[in-house]
Amino acid sequence: MNYPMYNNQFQFQELQNMRDRIDSQLRSLQQNQVQPQPITQNFQLAPNPTNNELESKYANNINEVRNTFVTKTGIFVNKDFSVMWVKDINGNVRTFNTVEVVEMDEKDKEIFNLKKQIEEMKGMIKHESNSTNITDVNEQVTNKKSSRVSNSSRFNEK
Repeated sequence: MNYPMYNNQFQFQELQNMRDRIDSQLRSLQQNQVQPQPITQNFQLAPNPTNNELESKYANNINEVRNTFVTKTGIFVNKDFSVMWVKDINGNVRTFNTVEVVEMDEKDKEIFNLKKQIEEMKGMIKHESNSTNITDVNEQVTNKKSSRVSNSSRFNEK
């Protein structure tokens, strides 16, 4: 009879060992298991800061520039780029009129210089024609004798 009891005790011990192994495996799995991170939400009220030193935007008029919030120096231009506004972080606005500079290649420069020379020559020709007309008018006036003044009363002879 000792034998069945020994068998029960052996089975009990075997089951106990299995349970200990299972428990240790569960503990090791729980320790190695990655815990989920809590969910956090960040609300950004201002725009993302970038590495750029300037902000830029199209604007229709100076009032639109004044009403726009800037976190660094902002450049505003109208659609045709004829007016530019610069606004600093203190709200100061400066206005500039812009002019397009068209870069010319060598042929364009030569054409421009030739047109300029033609205009100068036209001006010289016009000036020469005006000066010859003036001398003709003066000659006509000096050659005519006045009928009102007599030759004797022109000079006081003593």
